[in-house]
Amino acid sequence: MSIAIITGASSGIGEEFAKQLKELSGIDAFWFVARRRERMEKIAETLGVEANIICADLTESEGIEAVRRELEEKKPEVAFLVNAAGFGKFGGFDEIDEGNVAKMIDLNDKALVLITHMVIPYMKKGGRIIELGSGSCFTPLPYFNVYAASKAFVLHYTKALNFELKKYGIRATCFCPGWVDTEFLPLSKSVPGATVPKEMKPLLKTQKVVRGCVKASIKGKTMYVTNWYTKLQHLLFKLVPDCLLSKAWLGMLTKNPPKEEE
Repeated sequence: MSIAIITGASSGIGEEFAKQLKELSGIDAFWFVARRRERMEKIAETLGVEANIICADLTESEGIEAVRRELEEKKPEVAFLVNAAGFGKFGGFDEIDEGNVAKMIDLNDKALVLITHMVIPYMKKGGRIIELGSGSCFTPLPYFNVYAASKAFVLHYTKALNFELKKYGIRATCFCPGWVDTEFLPLSKSVPGATVPKEMKPLLKTQKVVRGCVKASIKGKTMYVTNWYTKLQHLLFKLVPDCLLSKAWLGMLTKNPPKEEE
């Protein structure tokens, strides 16, 4: 039986990938990987799919090793791997603590790479890998610098990996959405006193962008950039110097209120 493994499966983009993969690819057996067991169990029940629930924090080595143990024990045939787990915080280098900085790198890059490498041996010709990039990956973004840089890593990693996998008939796609209407956005702006965007528009619908990404992955596309606005940004980032783009971005930022004294 072919399965799809989805990290970050308990909500938002990860949850939507389960819905779209069931509909578009016929996958009805999943491995859901995230921290919130009850949410994943509810999703499996709602979709009516067989699901192996792996409750794991992928910012910790124990969480990554939990996935490895399941693979070694069950030896599944993996048709899709979707690394949708992601973490981001707005704020400057002096506004975000090192713990949040480390989590962004550990989850967005380290966990993504390690999960990908351990899953590939269980994939056959026709297998598909979707790595969660971002519309933020195309240019340096002050006050979102670690997150944007972590997603630039994902983009280059996925493009290079795709070349390596061609001889095996496996393809990797980097998913580069703009601002998607999920719980990620309010959480990313939650640091008191941090520098954040004044507004985040246009907000994209999860169903539409994920559906487009699954179709692009099935076709073997290396990168999927959502909607005309993000595609225009991608083009401008190629043509306009980084210094000008950064100045334009700075004009869209403001300060969160400081933490109230208790």
